[in-house]
Amino acid sequence: MSEAKGMGIYMNSRERILTTINHEEPDKVPIDSWMAPEVAEVIIKGLNLDMESDPFAMAKALGNDLLYLALGFCDGFSSIFKEGRKIGDNLYQDPFGIKWRKKSQKYSSYCEFAEHPLADIKNYENYEFPDPFEVHKKEFEMYRKLIEKDGKEYAILGGVACTMFEGSWYLRGLENFLTDLYLNRDFAIELLDKTMDYSLRISKKLVEMGVDIIWWGDDIGSERGPYINPKLYRELIKPRHAYMVQEVKKINKDIIIAFHTDGDIGWALDDLIEIGIDILNPLQPDVNDVEEIKKKYGRKLTFWGNVDTRNIMTKGTFSDVAEEVRKVISVLSPGGGHILCTNHTIQATARAVDNTVAYYWAAEKFRNYPLNVGKVTSQKKLDVYFT
Repeated sequence: MSEAKGMGIYMNSRERILTTINHEEPDKVPIDSWMAPEVAEVIIKGLNLDMESDPFAMAKALGNDLLYLALGFCDGFSSIFKEGRKIGDNLYQDPFGIKWRKKSQKYSSYCEFAEHPLADIKNYENYEFPDPFEVHKKEFEMYRKLIEKDGKEYAILGGVACTMFEGSWYLRGLENFLTDLYLNRDFAIELLDKTMDYSLRISKKLVEMGVDIIWWGDDIGSERGPYINPKLYRELIKPRHAYMVQEVKKINKDIIIAFHTDGDIGWALDDLIEIGIDILNPLQPDVNDVEEIKKKYGRKLTFWGNVDTRNIMTKGTFSDVAEEVRKVISVLSPGGGHILCTNHTIQATARAVDNTVAYYWAAEKFRNYPLNVGKVTSQKKLDVYFT
């Protein structure tokens, strides 16, 4: 850490992240964001960034404190944006044999499943998982260069989301796999072990390379509650996540563990803490009592989120975004333990780019410690924020 003239202690991004994870207040609330490719393209062009020479140039230019890629089963969601993935008219295939379609909207596009390779269980007999080190050869090299070049300045996160539960149903189909958990238990367990092993091999490699944080994800919560019966989660999913934690900590006992799940997740927080999760992403704001969870778990978990993307970032005004950022910081950032981020991807809409700019503007206004985020009592007008 160094002194910034007239500003007290200044931390670099890595110091800032590690301090907040230690539940202490850094110089600023760390920041990150997720955005759809169409939004990112406008930002990249507007800032005249050279992403070829530095794939992390946008994150750095925006002031993000975390640098990372997403590997493993979540890779399929970017299939339509990668060369060599197209296998037919609006049909794309990822390394697992999962087929995807591109769905276009007015301002954007997104992936949806077209075919699950194990939808017919008979296909499992001849199914072979790809070699993760071949699939992600390019990405591992990117991580090597990233850690070497930026590992002292930035917090480097190894992303292996959609880790096991999601990976299994991506291969089998959601309805099929949920049925398997009850009626075809032996097969379900074997598939969970296979997807766990695939994700764990990637994770171990990243930890050996020197990432600060390893990031897993399985949506075990939906907006209406648990995705599966909590008893079943604790019987089948939780022990495997716990095993993964144990295995990576054999390599680096100080590795930080981040976990992603959308939906209502209050029912599983004690379980996640018990197995060694340090960071929870994103704590979906519209289905969780964020303030209550911060009070109860704020000394045990760091929260990585949770600016609303469903309405505020996609449809709100500049002032709406500023107020949302202020509110999130005021609830989650006191005492550290918070990385400011969008709740999920900023989808491309008529407001998306302007609101991304508003998000970063508001973050810079409100994220300095000691926090000055008292509730705005006057009407939501821009002059409230410019004073």
